[in-house]
Amino acid sequence: MLLLLALSSISCSFDVTQQLPTTKLDLYQEKIILLMPRQPVPVEQGLQLRLQLPDGVVPQLSRVEGESMPMGQIPLQWQQLDANEWQAILYLGACTEEQMVWRMTIPLEHQQVALPQSVTFTFISQR
Repeated sequence: MLLLLALSSISCSFDVTQQLPTTKLDLYQEKIILLMPRQPVPVEQGLQLRLQLPDGVVPQLSRVEGESMPMGQIPLQWQQLDANEWQAILYLGACTEEQMVWRMTIPLEHQQVALPQSVTFTFISQR
């Protein structure tokens, strides 16, 4: 029994994200930048996302939804790395389609008139 508990705690403690080739997406006039794995992104593994924002801009709870087929909403919580960079890990489930189109919406909290209140973009996954 003790061996099972030890194995369980070891297996749950490592990071399941892989280092994948990334791409840089300009979400708004080179002021809001997202770094994510190149498309099509893989499913059923942790995908590291990094968001670069201007001073005073904070990403709120974001959501990912299937466009090709209804898959519900996947919440995405951002963690601050430094003053202008945020990180989140996204897990996408596989579906019956070989390729899937997803829509991510990132609400932004700020007091800057020149920036949008949210950004939205689509991306593709492949199983």
